[in-house]
Amino acid sequence: MVSNRSTLLRLAALVLAGALANTAAAAPVHPQRVASMNLCTDSMLFELARPEQIISVTTLSRDPDVSYFAARSRDVHVNRGLAEEVIELQPDLVLAGVHTASGANDLLRRLGFNVLSFEPALDLDTFRASFRRLAAAIGAGVRAERLLATMDRRIELSRQRAPTSRPTAIIYRPNGFSPGFRSLAHDMLVAAGFRNLAQDFGIEYGGFVPLERLIVAAPDFVLLDANPIHSPALADAILIHPALLQQRDGKHLRRIEIAEKYWTCGGTFIAEAIEQLASFAAH
Repeated sequence: MVSNRSTLLRLAALVLAGALANTAAAAPVHPQRVASMNLCTDSMLFELARPEQIISVTTLSRDPDVSYFAARSRDVHVNRGLAEEVIELQPDLVLAGVHTASGANDLLRRLGFNVLSFEPALDLDTFRASFRRLAAAIGAGVRAERLLATMDRRIELSRQRAPTSRPTAIIYRPNGFSPGFRSLAHDMLVAAGFRNLAQDFGIEYGGFVPLERLIVAAPDFVLLDANPIHSPALADAILIHPALLQQRDGKHLRRIEIAEKYWTCGGTFIAEAIEQLASFAAH
């Protein structure tokens, strides 16, 4: 009786051990050494990955003007988007932009590296899709959904508070460049309660708006990057033109300055920028 019981216990232990082994074998093995060669993939990686998974990000990630995670990147190895830099690190996953460093991306793939490329986030939906795609690749699906749910709740609150009569606004950048109605910036403006003047102008992805045309259109707000102009450049001259401050028909062109780091790449911090914008739209 004791012998039979011991045998059954040993068999049960073997079955359990086999089941655990099979479970371990079936569990997906996610990358543990991830290198990013694009500022926007840097940003998503900082949001989603465990710190020990990140072995390199771009030098731009340390620029506080354009990177939301400049402080965190100080403790991470940086690269200039060159293949030889990444090869030396021997990552098991490389993140890249579709339209940046394509030669380096191709070389890394030919050498057998796992390269995951991402399109620019042209709207909130494409950002969400890219965020989830990266999360799935590195085993951060639960974290991604939690972050996206928080972002979406905050954006929805901003939408609910938007005024019925939407003020007009245009994002104005060096040389008079303005993002069009097929852009992440457009989605952010609309969520905050504005009407994007660039859409009225028929600008789709982005285009240049002469200062004279902007003045005649007289939007309620002109949105400028808050980053200081570090060195004088002809492209920036239009942004400090006195006409942007002039009064027309009893109305000033009001300026809103938002840090470029909120506009450059997609991230769940978009909700923070929308909240800032919404506070202007409501007044």
